[in-house]
Amino acid sequence: MGWLSTRRCGRSGLNLGRAAGLAGAALLAFAIAATASSAATLDPRLLRKTFIDMGGGRRIHALCLGRGSPTVLFEPGGEGSMLSWQKVQPAITGLTRTCFYDRAGMGFSDPPTKPITAVNVTDEMRAVLGKLRVKGPVVIVGHSIGGFYATVFTDRFPKRVAGLVLIEPGFSNQVNPRPPESLEIDKAHIRAGDARELACAGQARAGKLPFKDNGCMEYPPPHTAAETAYLTYIVTHPYWYEAEYDQSRHYFVADRGPSFDTLEEWKVRRDFGDLPMIVLSASDPPTRPWNSQPAQDQQREDWQAGHRALAARSAVGQWRLVSNSDHFVQLSQPEPVIEAVREVLEAARRKPPA
Repeated sequence: MGWLSTRRCGRSGLNLGRAAGLAGAALLAFAIAATASSAATLDPRLLRKTFIDMGGGRRIHALCLGRGSPTVLFEPGGEGSMLSWQKVQPAITGLTRTCFYDRAGMGFSDPPTKPITAVNVTDEMRAVLGKLRVKGPVVIVGHSIGGFYATVFTDRFPKRVAGLVLIEPGFSNQVNPRPPESLEIDKAHIRAGDARELACAGQARAGKLPFKDNGCMEYPPPHTAAETAYLTYIVTHPYWYEAEYDQSRHYFVADRGPSFDTLEEWKVRRDFGDLPMIVLSASDPPTRPWNSQPAQDQQREDWQAGHRALAARSAVGQWRLVSNSDHFVQLSQPEPVIEAVREVLEAARRKPPA
């Protein structure tokens, strides 16, 4: 999540099944990234129902694997799926301790009890780390809107962060298109996508949303029974659609002025000192197909400029353009992601404690 586009999945292997009128969640390049089109390598333990108790009877699906320090926390994009990490998880788990979780309303996790805002999400990130007994600062690997949440977490809790790897990250005030008149067009698509999310949630809540051919989400055939169970739960329950709707309405532009999430990030924004940090941009990010080609070219330029500005918030931050990649860089070109995590881990290990 983080990029304005229709729900196109590129090489991630998912067709979310909406062509026209997409936005809101759709505008985040939200492929759930089931990626059953390629060999599944995700550790099967991550697709089992392993919960931590968040209090009040609410549970979050989460698990840590591997050994070593610092721990790497994976923060997925708007798709919120464990499967989006399948091509990088084994290699990174071989380097250090790695922790994965489904945000509230995503995957197997229970729905949130608070609005899905930058502050509430990052509060829950901190709580999840506590429940997983992760001590010391972590390296956060964030994709799309997960990159935005990783940034806000670093703004708010700098002593908890040893490094950042941001993959096609969203960033505050990203929906500020040039030319300005295209903003109203974008808003119309956002509202249409949000309405579609609520319609799909209503069908799911009524028990009328099958796994296949449902007009809301479509996946390639899963490889394993565990993948089938995980994806079926996401597709046929209302929680994902409701979470996407709430996430979208806080993340994207308000009727007037910056979005709610942008204002929250601006209040806590800070420079990141000499924090080890690598920002990865796709060579082929999705675009807003309803705009003209010059506007799409400008969008791509603004998107990458936002990524370069993110990297510049650390005195040692690096920005890299990954060739032959789409929005899901970790799936289309996993090796540069693995290498970036390896570099940030090594830099974090060399850095003396604060």
